[in-house]
Amino acid sequence: MRKLCWIIIPVVIALAAFIYFREMSANGSQRPSFETAVVERGTIEVKVLSTGTIEPYTRVEVSSSVNGRIDRVEVDEGDIVKEGDILAWISSEDRIALLDAARSGLESAQERKDEEKIKQAKAASEIADKAYRPVPLTNSIRGEVINRSCEPGQNVSTQSVLFAIADRLVARVQVDEADIGTIKPGQNARILLDAFPDERVEARVTKISREGAIVSGVVEYDVLVEPLGVPRQWASGMTANVEFIVERKNSILVIPKSALSEREGLNFVTVLAGGPELVKIEAGITDGKLVEVVGGLREGDRVVLGQTEGKSESDTSRPRSMRMMMGPH
Repeated sequence: MRKLCWIIIPVVIALAAFIYFREMSANGSQRPSFETAVVERGTIEVKVLSTGTIEPYTRVEVSSSVNGRIDRVEVDEGDIVKEGDILAWISSEDRIALLDAARSGLESAQERKDEEKIKQAKAASEIADKAYRPVPLTNSIRGEVINRSCEPGQNVSTQSVLFAIADRLVARVQVDEADIGTIKPGQNARILLDAFPDERVEARVTKISREGAIVSGVVEYDVLVEPLGVPRQWASGMTANVEFIVERKNSILVIPKSALSEREGLNFVTVLAGGPELVKIEAGITDGKLVEVVGGLREGDRVVLGQTEGKSESDTSRPRSMRMMMGPH
C-alpha cells in the first residue's frame, strides 16, 4: 500500500498542475506569467559565518626594568622592530639623584660665581653621568609597535607598561557547537571587516580551541583565522566577520532554491517545455539561495519559480537570468 502511494502522489500532483495551468491559460485576460529560471552551470559555496575581533596572535607588553625617568624614546606606533632593538632609554632613581644633585651644585656655584665650585660641580656631573648610564629598554620579539604609552621626562616604575608589540594580526571569532564540527585547521576562510566592508581578505584557520564557553546559553569555541596577507590599515580591536568555506563546487548545474518543492522526502520542480511538467530531481548541496541539481534536469531547461498576474505574453516567454545569483565562477 505504501509503495502504491509513492506512485500515485507524483501522478496526482502532475495532473493537478497540468489542469491548473491549462485552465489559467484558457482565460486570455488572466493569462499567467511564470517567473522562471534557466538551469545553468555555476558555483555553490556552503559557508559558516561568524563574528569576532582582530587581535595579535602574540602580544607582548614591555614594562620598565627600573624605577626612574624616561630619557629618550626610540620608536613610535606602527614601527617594525626586531628582537634586541632598543625601544627607550631610562635613567634609574640613583642616576637621577646624582645628576640632580650635581646640577643643583653647579647652579649654586654659578650664582656665586665661584670658579672652583663650578669646576667641582661639572666634574661631579661627569662622574655621575659615566658611573650611572641610562638603562636601555629592549624588545623581545619581532613585530609591530601597536601601542606606545611613554614620553621623554615621564616618571616610570617597574609596574609601568610602556609598549605593546604584536607579531601579526589575526581574527579571533566564536563558533557555536552546532557548527564547530565543520571547522578544521587549515580550512579556507575569508575575513571582512566592518571598517572596510568592500575588502575581503583570504585566510586560513590556524587554531581551534578545545574548550568551549557558554555565551547566552550557547556553547561557543574560539577559532583563530590568519589572513594570507595583513592589510596595512588593519588595527587590533576591529570587528571581523569570517566566512568559513565548508564546501565549494564549481561548474555544476544549479537552480534557485525557490524552484524546489519537497513532498514525502522527494524533490520536485515544474519544468516548462511543451507544457508544465512536474519533474522529480535529485538535489545536492545548497547555500540557501541556489541548489545543486545532481539528476533529473539538463542544462538549458526552464523551471518555474512562481506565478505573477498581469504581465504580457512576451514577458512570460522570456527566461529569467540567474547569472547575478550564482556568485563566483
